[in-house]
Amino acid sequence: MYIESLSIATLEQAIHLREEVFPGVSNSSDSPSLAASLYRDKYAQWFSNSGITQLNYWVAIDEKSFQVIGLTGLYCKSEDEQEADWLGWFCVASQFRGKGIGKELLDFTIDLAKAKRYLRLYTWEHPSSYVARMLYLKRGFYQIGESPNNSGFKTIYLELQLDSIIHSG
Repeated sequence: MYIESLSIATLEQAIHLREEVFPGVSNSSDSPSLAASLYRDKYAQWFSNSGITQLNYWVAIDEKSFQVIGLTGLYCKSEDEQEADWLGWFCVASQFRGKGIGKELLDFTIDLAKAKRYLRLYTWEHPSSYVARMLYLKRGFYQIGESPNNSGFKTIYLELQLDSIIHSG
């Protein structure tokens, strides 16, 4: 596996992976974010409405099939852009889970975010998010809040203080 920046060539596969892992996302206000990261001018209104000031994605590529097997991103919100980056659309294709790809993608993203004081994310209390939540906690993230959402499961907000990171093998 290798990691590269999302590109026009990998955009369609990345969208497909995101929709496979997060069913129904195409109806959310965050749906355009992958394309928006590549076509900032075309999505200027979306950036303005969302309060996102910076947005970048990377894909994990399988070395044998050259298919997108993982996705990670970083974005900044205008209200906390001086102190924090946010993890965006973090996922691994189901057939490639349990092979350390999620850990490698998360460590890659943490390393990119080190210019800020915090890396933040939100996830769900849903059972399908359990393994990802455990990975986040193992990497040092801690809960900073929660809120109800329309799914019936809570949205959980996590944060990692980047100046106190110790990578465990």
